[in-house]
Amino acid sequence: MHANGGVVVVGADGLLGAAVASRLEAEGCPVMRTSRRGGPGAIPLDLAAPPGTWSPPAGIAAAVICAAVTSTDECRTRPDECRRVNVDATCEFGRRLAAGGARIVFLSTNMVFDGSSPFTPAAAPRSPKTAYGRMKAEAEERLLALGSGTTVVRLTKVIGRSLPVIDRWRESLGRGEQIRPLADLVIAPVSLDLATTVIAAATREPLGSILHVSANADISYADVAGRLAARWGAASDLVRPATAAELGVSLEHLPDHTTLDASAVRDKLGIAPPDPWAAIDGVA
Repeated sequence: MHANGGVVVVGADGLLGAAVASRLEAEGCPVMRTSRRGGPGAIPLDLAAPPGTWSPPAGIAAAVICAAVTSTDECRTRPDECRRVNVDATCEFGRRLAAGGARIVFLSTNMVFDGSSPFTPAAAPRSPKTAYGRMKAEAEERLLALGSGTTVVRLTKVIGRSLPVIDRWRESLGRGEQIRPLADLVIAPVSLDLATTVIAAATREPLGSILHVSANADISYADVAGRLAARWGAASDLVRPATAAELGVSLEHLPDHTTLDASAVRDKLGIAPPDPWAAIDGVA
């Protein structure tokens, strides 16, 4: 499967990194995990540390770079610190691995685009409107410049068994309290299983420079809350959708669309873009 060695998953202690590592191991691939905090079975690797402290492991056929500061608020309020991790350190580590012959799989986001139109093609010019999106866009460009051994996997919202916001909704509704989900914040959610399937495939063979993983439609957080509340048996009048302006919530950017053109994944892997409710209905 990975004839020249194993796969290192950078940031394997996060939700997506842990799932990718488990998927690869289930497929029989030798996996090396890195973790900022270290721990059993993980190689300590803190991308915020000086580059001289890094020692990329030998015998790596591919690397999946999951580690990043993903909080949009942190990237906006601490741009220099976050950029050192999300751009400079990430690209330097990728460069070192690529120099050793490893395939690089870099996880990115629909936020490298402005969301002004649906189903943005992979070749569309990057047009980020947030600090996080700008960092990911720059890291993409620098890693792709390393050569044809790099694949960028852009993901829309990845849903595991739950999300913090969903957990808060469930707790509030369970107490009989109203919730105010945003009607003007949209997502094109995909399941954790779909995301890891595509990422694992990209470590095995060349699939092109950019892959998009996206649902086939956008839905709002208010739509999601209403569907889940009905499933949980909560009274419908406890779900009161609102706009960000009505709630006084300051968001760096409210995209009109988050869907990406995922035709390359459909054509190369035979996986059609899923209905957005497929990921939501998998929530516990």
